[in-house]
Amino acid sequence: MAEALYRKWRPGTLSELVGQNHVAQTLRQAVLTDRVSHAYMFCGPRGTGKTSTARILAKAVNCLSPSDGEPDDSCHMCLAVNEGRAIDLIEIDAASNRRIADIRDLTEKIHYSPAEAKFKVYIIDEVHMLTPEAFNALLKTLEEPPPHAILILATTDVHKVPLTIISRCQRFDFRRVPSQDIVEKLRKLSVEEAVEIEDEALMLVARKSTGSLRDAENILEQVIVSSEPPVTEQDVRQLLNLTDESLPADLLDLVADNHVKDSLVRLGQMIEDGKEPSQIHSSLIEIIRILILLKSNASDGSELGDALKDRLQSIAEKFSMERLIHIAKIISEVDFRDVLTPALPLEIAILESIMSQQNNQPPPNQFRETNTGSTSNKKSEEQILEGPFVNTEQKPKIAKLINEEQTKDTVSPPPVVPVTETNSKSKPSELGTNEVHLRTIATDDSIDEHWNELLRSLRQTGKRFNLGALLRGCKERKIKDDTLVLTFLHSSHLERINSEIEDPLVNGQFESVVENVLGKKYKISVELASNEVRSVRGPIGQQSYLVRAAQSLGARIVEERSKP
Repeated sequence: MAEALYRKWRPGTLSELVGQNHVAQTLRQAVLTDRVSHAYMFCGPRGTGKTSTARILAKAVNCLSPSDGEPDDSCHMCLAVNEGRAIDLIEIDAASNRRIADIRDLTEKIHYSPAEAKFKVYIIDEVHMLTPEAFNALLKTLEEPPPHAILILATTDVHKVPLTIISRCQRFDFRRVPSQDIVEKLRKLSVEEAVEIEDEALMLVARKSTGSLRDAENILEQVIVSSEPPVTEQDVRQLLNLTDESLPADLLDLVADNHVKDSLVRLGQMIEDGKEPSQIHSSLIEIIRILILLKSNASDGSELGDALKDRLQSIAEKFSMERLIHIAKIISEVDFRDVLTPALPLEIAILESIMSQQNNQPPPNQFRETNTGSTSNKKSEEQILEGPFVNTEQKPKIAKLINEEQTKDTVSPPPVVPVTETNSKSKPSELGTNEVHLRTIATDDSIDEHWNELLRSLRQTGKRFNLGALLRGCKERKIKDDTLVLTFLHSSHLERINSEIEDPLVNGQFESVVENVLGKKYKISVELASNEVRSVRGPIGQQSYLVRAAQSLGARIVEERSKP
């Protein structure tokens, strides 16, 4: 059976690590100066060399003839590690050995001296999978291991590792391998394996591996097995079921030119050729991202290839940065779930991307610039809406009160005054008089209508208790002369509200809020409901959660009926 490429060409020395120079240099210096730590934490994305680095470090500290902090990779100890037969190198998969019993077994055996090496090295992979109890069992050993032991913890999710564990280790963060470094590594592998492969194919493999060298080597191996040499970019696309990047680029080129018909036709052709709408969607997002990077000079596009780079550069020049961001948001919000026609969401997104430009619609979160010439028109519209005797700031409240008064038979509606220039220029004092006249008409019904507004205004009022919260226990509100009488069912609520309004400052704030909401100054009085009212309403409020919830929002019980 053939050995996998990523295992066959695993780096054997620190200098062979790809894209992790900061880690290699530090560890090399530690070995050279004999300052190797007792515990290390290697964290980073998958396929970036964490386990390989741990094995190289195990070889370096036990190598029989090291050179400049590097293992010679040819002595008995190095060969034993490479071949997986080193007794003093213990690798533990924390994903399957995560229990406290497994860690206790480690803490017991770690005290035994190494069989033949200088150091006994423990590599715990995916350490974040350990249980909390296992982490606790590891703490003491990790803090004070025996002098002949080195522990190397590796994880792809360091945020799940307790800080007490991380603080006892030297931490190294492994980075995603740059695409150019991956291409160089794959090119060397293809030469060693005597496989002819195009550079464009290697670049595509590097991009799709998203910084994971192991993933790139696996893809390369699949391509070598499935394709006849020379391996082309199209072979990689067929293997990975990828959309040709020139197709979404052509589609975005049509969008840039605002061609509605041609854009939909091109999208339909891509779907008829067997491309899934979800694949086209992913390709569009990737191309838009590249366009944004090229437009902002954040990338030189060297990993794209000359032909594709020039093509995308010309398309990026047709877009403004604002429109690119706008289109990126539209395309990224496409959802294919629960859709009978999978192409429809993508077609709508394409149309929206074009029509927003045709209608001069600004991107989201951007301020619209108003035309200074339209100020007079806007002002005239406000005057028409406001009508005579209406203050602009109080217009909504006054209009609401007028509608309320017109619906009641007790108060006749005011006569209609024609809109004339003379009326529209009434003095402010006259406006205030009319406004106060409208708002001073307060009844029990108007109090109930404005009750929620009153509660919101009193949320921050109170010395010990919150008045807005206490008043939710009020079951009846009524006006007696110049006094607002509030009735409570429970004596505990009454005692708390009394303790608050007895304070002159709180009482003054309470009366001020009532005046602002109802339009007239009222004194505040509280009372306890009579026994008859409590006996009728008490059980309903206690038995029905919906009734209590409705009353807390300002509802009143108009009629009560008992079940037969």
